[in-house]
Amino acid sequence: MRLLEYEGKALLRANGVPVPAGALWPALPEVPSRLGWVVKAQVFQGHRGQRGGILVADDAGAVAGLAAKLSAMTIGGESVKGVYVEERVNRARELYLAALVDRDRGCVRIVASADGGMEIESVPAERIVSVEVDALIGLRPYQTGLLALKLGLAGETAAAFRRVATSVYGALVSEDAELVEINPLIVTTDGRLVAADAKVMLDDDAMSRHPARERPSEWQGDGAFMRRMRQLGAIGIDMRPHIRTEDRYRGTIAVLCNGAGVTMATFDLVTHLGGIVCGAVELHGALAVGTEHTASVVEGLRLVSPDVVMINGFYQLRPCDDFAQAIVDAIRREPAWIDPARVVVRMRGLKFNEALDILESAGCHATGSLVEACRLAVQLAARPVAEATR
Repeated sequence: MRLLEYEGKALLRANGVPVPAGALWPALPEVPSRLGWVVKAQVFQGHRGQRGGILVADDAGAVAGLAAKLSAMTIGGESVKGVYVEERVNRARELYLAALVDRDRGCVRIVASADGGMEIESVPAERIVSVEVDALIGLRPYQTGLLALKLGLAGETAAAFRRVATSVYGALVSEDAELVEINPLIVTTDGRLVAADAKVMLDDDAMSRHPARERPSEWQGDGAFMRRMRQLGAIGIDMRPHIRTEDRYRGTIAVLCNGAGVTMATFDLVTHLGGIVCGAVELHGALAVGTEHTASVVEGLRLVSPDVVMINGFYQLRPCDDFAQAIVDAIRREPAWIDPARVVVRMRGLKFNEALDILESAGCHATGSLVEACRLAVQLAARPVAEATR
């Protein structure tokens, strides 16, 4: 779950990271600025400055016109979601600083570079320094000192950097974030460090641990399908906006699976075989809540209007017949939304044969082969087109 810049900066500020005074337009920062204001379009797209999404106003009177201009923009195909106004600061140099979850190493990693303001992927490896943080010990003072030393910082600037790095690590942990990135981290002419930008990604699964957290902007534009899936505790992706115009006449397939890896593999195979995916759902433990709840998740696929439903259930511990019954209950709900003959299920696990009997008795296609199921789903989706052209 990504945050817009102003949301990320609010999170940083709450965790002790210095940020310039700012406000979401039409409000203005309460602190006056001698140097003027920076007016920023709020989008998730990168390189917004190069696309005209960041402008400078010499005085408060010029902000309104620039804010109106940015509000009407589309950047990288994305409509501007707001305009953030913050004080302009004198820059002596720019640094890069980030805390992230290193899944390969199973730890948190603090990454820094003296080349702030650049995409970290473009910075030579020898210009990037990092330290691994043991989850049981936490970030230690010698590690932040090592980072400051390798960045060539000294005196109060080094001390300020160490405080900021500690706060960024604290924000990652306390906010259940996957990434907290400041690029650039500004060293001002008077020796202060302030976060000029913020890129924050939070763990969706940890939202229940933060009941007071406001609904993030990334979710505000979600359609009915994704809202319904989130309400049911599943993960849904509406792919309809990404279907090419020339492909919209073709039959579409909704994919529903258990497990992120299974979902990705099924999605990829359907696409590889020529299918058009209109929506995908990862059950995310829905079966543990109960058969009726799982049926509600399956029925939620009606919101993406699929021509075919492709379901891939692979369970090692839970009985497949419960899942099969949930599928049948979902397609029998009124009003009718899908013909059972256009539901293809691949299932493996405990009580596999019982599950096949339940599905086939209801008129669904059932198999233990993923390739066979995906191929059949693609064929069924294309059949209305083939029949129409006879």
